[in-house]
Amino acid sequence: MSKPNEIHALPRPVEALPDYAASSSRSTLASRLTEATGLSEEAARCIGNTVVDPSSVRKTIGEPKTPNFERIAVPGGTLLGIRTTVWARRVMPDPRNPRILPSRRHPFAIDPGTGGEDSKFRPVPEPRSPEGVSATTAELTVDIESRHHLNWASQQAAGYVSFNNDWSESIKHHGVMEAVWLVATTYRHDDGSDPVTVLTTAEGSSRMTAVHSILGERSSDVPYDEAGPKFRARIKRLNDAFASGPSSEDVIALRCERVPALIIVGFEPFAQSTTTFPTALRSFVALRHVDPPSPWGDGPENEALADEVLDELARRSLISATEAAYFAGSCTKAEAKAAHLSDDPAVRAAAIVGLLTNQDGRFRDAIRVAVTSQSTRKRINQRLLNDLATALVLRAVAGDPGKVDQARRYLRHAFGKSVHSGNWAPTGRSTEQLVQDAMAEVRASIAAGTVDETGPASMELAVRAAYPLIIDGRLNADRGTSGNDQPDRRTPGEVLDAMRQSPQGIYQLGQALKDHAAGVAIRAVDEDGSTRSMEDGIGEMSINDIFLRGEFPPPGKSKARRPGDTPTDRYENAVGVLGDAMHAVQAAFEALGRVVGDDGRPLVETKGVDQRACGAWREILSSVEDELVLWSRIHKRANGAAAVARQDEAAADKPDDDADPTSDWDHEEEAA
Repeated sequence: MSKPNEIHALPRPVEALPDYAASSSRSTLASRLTEATGLSEEAARCIGNTVVDPSSVRKTIGEPKTPNFERIAVPGGTLLGIRTTVWARRVMPDPRNPRILPSRRHPFAIDPGTGGEDSKFRPVPEPRSPEGVSATTAELTVDIESRHHLNWASQQAAGYVSFNNDWSESIKHHGVMEAVWLVATTYRHDDGSDPVTVLTTAEGSSRMTAVHSILGERSSDVPYDEAGPKFRARIKRLNDAFASGPSSEDVIALRCERVPALIIVGFEPFAQSTTTFPTALRSFVALRHVDPPSPWGDGPENEALADEVLDELARRSLISATEAAYFAGSCTKAEAKAAHLSDDPAVRAAAIVGLLTNQDGRFRDAIRVAVTSQSTRKRINQRLLNDLATALVLRAVAGDPGKVDQARRYLRHAFGKSVHSGNWAPTGRSTEQLVQDAMAEVRASIAAGTVDETGPASMELAVRAAYPLIIDGRLNADRGTSGNDQPDRRTPGEVLDAMRQSPQGIYQLGQALKDHAAGVAIRAVDEDGSTRSMEDGIGEMSINDIFLRGEFPPPGKSKARRPGDTPTDRYENAVGVLGDAMHAVQAAFEALGRVVGDDGRPLVETKGVDQRACGAWREILSSVEDELVLWSRIHKRANGAAAVARQDEAAADKPDDDADPTSDWDHEEEAA
């Protein structure tokens, strides 16, 4: 079962399979290949028996004297190839997959058969050109001890790639979409068995291993199985199932029975070149795996995916072309304002997050199609959606690339599960109105005793405030262990959740938006929303990551110790001492339960604890519990919805000229 926030790629449709080609068609193709390339009869016959449509390939090749092959430049010459489709059950993954080379156990280190399963046989040797043919002929030979040796090597390779590079889930839904590279390879047996020739992967072993696993095919049996009546019967059964209504297993098999392929059939070395076909083939594979193009990396990849998502949403008329340009950051602030879109980057950021976390099936389907059009293995989950949102949000930031990259690493962690719940939507309300609505929600949740469940306004406020807090460097993500002074390892999203669940946090989120918009350092606020002064009383305190984590701890934790000596400071510090003591009691209780005796059982279960001590402790806990219930009720009265009514009454009776000049929010709420 998929997770709630994961969307999967739309499966590729299936169709009936073509019949296995007649022997005359396969033989004609083999003859054409031998004449055009100089391949041995065994290698050409192997290709003819593996290709799905031999007549089409024969027409593509054309005249043997002037064959039409794909020309592939490699160091030392040019490889010649044929693009076609092959039967998956007639292709063998490389039993000496280069991915497993570092883990091979060599005879010099351990005699074959004297160690574990990984050293049961010698490693399969390097392929080389067959004896008696030109070193430029496009076929290979491999010497093995026996069929058992080949089976062992195939199992070792399959086990490694299945664990480290498993394509099964993608291939079940899409089949193999990129061509595997194949070369006719002959396996010669030291035990006297007849040699066998099969198309073996030079590149694409992981995909073919996954296909064989899905089809229930043992890869090492492929060279020894004849494609006769049994193979035709399997195709007929699948086609009958397709006509009558295939099962899910039949649908997967129909996708996997055929794979696209590039069959290497020739090599033309440069004049004076001494490069042989095995070397040229290794160079071709190395260009993809040893010296490939530089990967895009997460940043460019997410940028490209985000653009595709916007294009798909616009194509489906879920957003307008103007909105697509706005979210893409390709219009100026003046142009955005003229289009009645906010020129505030924080409001734009919240709109982007709301767009990508929209639970409407139309939006989710558009995002899925956009992303899976570029990557079938990428899971469209909360993390990816956050990455895409971050890529778009940061297009509003111009500055030092290093700081932007740091903001990218932090912002992607600012939108937690609650943001993806679908219980909110961006509204574009003014900061003052949003703070006022969020405060009403928090007061109501405190009064109802549901402080963990606030509402859409507080959620929107937290999402919007994430932008200034992280862009200004006021809230960070975990920086790892080296030189890290963060004992609190919560993500920015978890800190923002804690902030939006308290009145002080609502004020602080609003202050972050207000100060960032004004271009000043974000100031700290007290419980009543007034800006906090420095310890020496000179100037106002600015916030940072340590302050926010200390002032808005997770549930059950106390605030950071205050250095001042006001009644509020002493009160908060005393609450902190009590919280630490509660955690210490819990830790001591659990530690006692872990003390075991000689028989391995906890001693407390056999000896117990002195009943007089237990009685005294229970009395303490009982009295503390009674007080905690009372204090909780007082907190509801002091901070819940009723508190708002009392504050409104007091404000109505209070002359305007007596308003507290230290509270910016008092003036703004009155104006609102």
